[in-house]
Amino acid sequence: MEELSNTERLIVSYIRFHPPEDCMLDKITRGTSRSRATVLKYLEILHAKGILDFKFVGRSKLWFLKQAIPEKPEIISEPVDLDIQETKELVSAASRLHALRSKELELKMLIDSPDALIFTVNMHMDIITFNNTFDTFFPAKKNLRDIISSEQINMIENLTRSLSLKDNITLEIDMMEKLDIYRPYKISMQPILDDNETVIGIVIIGEELSRSRRTKRELETLLSIAQAASSASSEEQLMEEATVSIKDIIPYEYCTIFLKDNGNIIPAYETSESTAELLPHVKGFIEKSMNTLEAKSAGNGDFYLENVKSVMEDMSISLMLSIPIIDEDSAIGSILLLTTLTSVSSVSIENVEMAADELSGYLKMQRLTSEKEEFANTLLAMNQISTVLNSTSNEDEMLEKAVKSTINSLGFEMGCIYLNDDKEELTLRVHRNLPEGLKNMCMAGMFKDLFSKTLEKQNLVYITSESEEYESLEPAVKANGIRTMLILPIKSGDNIIGLLNMGSRQIKHYNDISLENLSSIGLQLGLALEKSRLAIKLKVESNRDTHI
Repeated sequence: MEELSNTERLIVSYIRFHPPEDCMLDKITRGTSRSRATVLKYLEILHAKGILDFKFVGRSKLWFLKQAIPEKPEIISEPVDLDIQETKELVSAASRLHALRSKELELKMLIDSPDALIFTVNMHMDIITFNNTFDTFFPAKKNLRDIISSEQINMIENLTRSLSLKDNITLEIDMMEKLDIYRPYKISMQPILDDNETVIGIVIIGEELSRSRRTKRELETLLSIAQAASSASSEEQLMEEATVSIKDIIPYEYCTIFLKDNGNIIPAYETSESTAELLPHVKGFIEKSMNTLEAKSAGNGDFYLENVKSVMEDMSISLMLSIPIIDEDSAIGSILLLTTLTSVSSVSIENVEMAADELSGYLKMQRLTSEKEEFANTLLAMNQISTVLNSTSNEDEMLEKAVKSTINSLGFEMGCIYLNDDKEELTLRVHRNLPEGLKNMCMAGMFKDLFSKTLEKQNLVYITSESEEYESLEPAVKANGIRTMLILPIKSGDNIIGLLNMGSRQIKHYNDISLENLSSIGLQLGLALEKSRLAIKLKVESNRDTHI
């Protein structure tokens, strides 16, 4: 196994000594005490290195150590005609270059420490050589001035002038990993001398101080957010407590928590009503953060920040930050901070990332709790519909009671039933609590395109405001605040003879088992209708035989 960084070793060690069911993102995050964003990044790095692999279990990735099997290289030899006399100088040059490259590779391996930055600069602060660790955190940086403040550059230049061969100077500096986001390092500097013992450059070795820089107050703040996530009675309460705690980590003027809803980004909580009109101006900035699953910053002069300052009419804002809220390996939202600070430390960013993880965990638990409750409701609905169907044989009464029983059991606000008429066309038979506009549209047959999806699939249609199909619904459906729609096929044998439709102004979360339960309601209703119609047919035939 190739040399790994501390975080990589920690993740590999966790996966090696834990059972497979404990090797999903959430549990690895908790087990390694790192943020989701950090763990996700290193999981992908280890996967790219061929050290880890994964398989899907439901929607989650299960990570495991990959056993690499070396392949035998195929050696192909072809005769090459060379004119030795003409190529003598080329061979000699190639040999010297080979020796130099070999030496370079050897030296690079010597300085390739995963836990330290090792690089050299000349007297103009140009970065000449560097190890892989430096290149990982500061890619494409050409000059030390690109990553260190001018004050600290002046200090390094002054120290450089007084360096001698035996000097080894140690100091602490902040290095900019991203725009206006700094990470603290302890660096040691040693001079590079030419043959005349003149200083022509510096060797710099840097050790990250982030892990040791988390203060007692920061740890207490993170603990308070974790406690809030476990005890909050509502999503709003948690967001309120989390934003208060985040202000202790990064003092902000404005904070807004955005969440994804049907692919759209909407404000879920804001500390000031002034931020309500910000979304059109920050949407692109937030999306960049969510798409890359990493914190983004915008400082003075940045297009996004200048727009925000103009909209807010607050020129004191110097920095805008977006920290993604991550669930599994995708972002479900973002925490947007506007602050008067001109820069923040990477430790503070990681602390807010951990706060975002607590929000994500709470939202996931809410969803799972909702799925559990809805599952129980589907069982209740199945029992209730069975009781209704066994208590009456009159078709109209059966339909009325069926729609009432089902929407009440499942917690839907409205519902209706369509049945095929003599022309095999769907016709509205009964409805309950439909708004006047929707009722008129149902009676006019305005939802045929929507119903055709059920007929094509031969299965139920389940749409929420989080689904892609939601955008294609009739505007009147969305205008009435319907956020969950269920269309259950009523079947007689393999034929669909009608549809039971329900709408709710709440998002209802159903798992696959719950959806199967819901499908059975349509099957029960179809069977009851078939029996009722058969009984009527037999009664008519019996009466006709009697008259004959």
